[in-house]
Amino acid sequence: MRRLTEDETKEILKAAGLPVPTGEAVSSAAAARTAAARFESGSVLKALVPTGRRGKAGAVHMIDAPDDAAAATEKLLGQIIHDFQVDQVYIEERVAIADEFYLSFAIESYPPKLLISRQGGVDIEDTFRTNPEAVVMKDIDPLVGVTADAATEYWREAGVADEHLRKLGDVTKTLYEVFRDQGALTLELNPVAIDGNGDVQLVGTMMALEDPMFLHTDSGGMVSLGRKLNERERRVAEANINLPGGMMRYTELDGDIGLYVGGGGMGVIEHDLMLAEGGRPANHTDSSTVNADKVRVLAEAILDNPNVRGLLVSWHFQQMGRIDRRVIPVAELLTERNVDLKKFPVVIRMFGPGEPDARKVCEDLPGIHYLPHATPVEDAVRLIIKLTSELDQGAAS
Repeated sequence: MRRLTEDETKEILKAAGLPVPTGEAVSSAAAARTAAARFESGSVLKALVPTGRRGKAGAVHMIDAPDDAAAATEKLLGQIIHDFQVDQVYIEERVAIADEFYLSFAIESYPPKLLISRQGGVDIEDTFRTNPEAVVMKDIDPLVGVTADAATEYWREAGVADEHLRKLGDVTKTLYEVFRDQGALTLELNPVAIDGNGDVQLVGTMMALEDPMFLHTDSGGMVSLGRKLNERERRVAEANINLPGGMMRYTELDGDIGLYVGGGGMGVIEHDLMLAEGGRPANHTDSSTVNADKVRVLAEAILDNPNVRGLLVSWHFQQMGRIDRRVIPVAELLTERNVDLKKFPVVIRMFGPGEPDARKVCEDLPGIHYLPHATPVEDAVRLIIKLTSELDQGAAS
C-alpha cells in the first residue's frame, strides 16, 4: 500500500475539479514564510507525512502571520510524526469553516464501503464510540457506483441540513469516481467543510493506493527489492494478485516469532517493539484484506516457515474492517493442523467489529491467549516473547 501525502492527494482531487484550498509544499522556514504571506486570511501549516491524526501529534498549526509559519516550520522539520520524519510541510489558505463533516471510501472487503458522518473534524473512532447513530455506512455496488442522488440521501440520513445536501451529493459522486479511477484502497476526507459562503471545501484529505511490490522476471520467478522470493513469499504474492479484496505482503526474516500484524504503521511499530524487547520477528506483514481465502494463504505462509515457534496476531483498533474475518481463518488453520498450543504459543490482540465472534471461536482452542479488550500493544509483544522464551527454558530443564 502506498499512502499519499496531502499535497499529492489534493493535486489529484484538484485535477478532478474538486474544491480544495490553495496550498503548496515547502521544505524550509524561509519558503514557509513566503508562502504564508500569500494568504491574507491566514493559513494552516501541516507536517507533510502520509498519516492521519497529525493534529493530535502537534503537527498542525493555525498561522496568522508569515513569521509564525517560519517558526512552526523550523519546529516541525526533522521531527518524527507517527514513524515518519518530517522533511516538508504543507501550507494552505485557511478556510472559514461554518460546519464540518466526515466522508471516506474504503476497500477492506467486498463490497467497498462508504462512510459519512455529520460530525467531522474528530477521529471517527470517537464518533463510533460516543454517538454511533451519527455514522452512516453504506455498501457500494461497483456496477452502480455512487450517484449524486444516492449520496444526497446518505447525507440526509446523516442529519445534514437541506441547504447543503445537493452540493455534498455532487462532490461525493465525484470523489467516488476519483477513488475508483485511481484504484485506491482508501480515500478519507476529514473534514469536509462548509465555508462561510455555503460552499464545500475538502480541507483534510488522505488517500492510499495499492502499489505493485512484486515484479515478474523473464525466467518466471518473482523478485521483491531485487531479491528472489522464496516459495512461501511467492505464494502470498501470487494470491495477492489473483484473489480479490484488499492487498497483502509477506517478507521473511531470520527470527522465530511469526507476525500477522498490520494496520499501516502499526505493523512497523509492532516489529520495532519486538526488536526493542529482545524478540526476533520471523517475518514482516502488511495487509488490508479481510478476504478469508487471502488471510488463509498469508497465515499458511507464516506457519509453514520451519523457524516459527510462536505467533502474534495483532492489529490497530478496526473501524470498518471486521476482525473476525482475520482471526477465524487463523483459528481454523491451527485446528486443522492440530497445533499443540502448549508448545506453540499464540497471542491475539484484535479489537473491533466482529470481536465477539472472533473470541467465541478462540474459546474452543484452549491455549490461545486472546488479550482483554484495549490491551496495549506493548503487552501483546512482551507476552509472545515471554511465552516463546519459556519454550527454551522448558527444553533446557
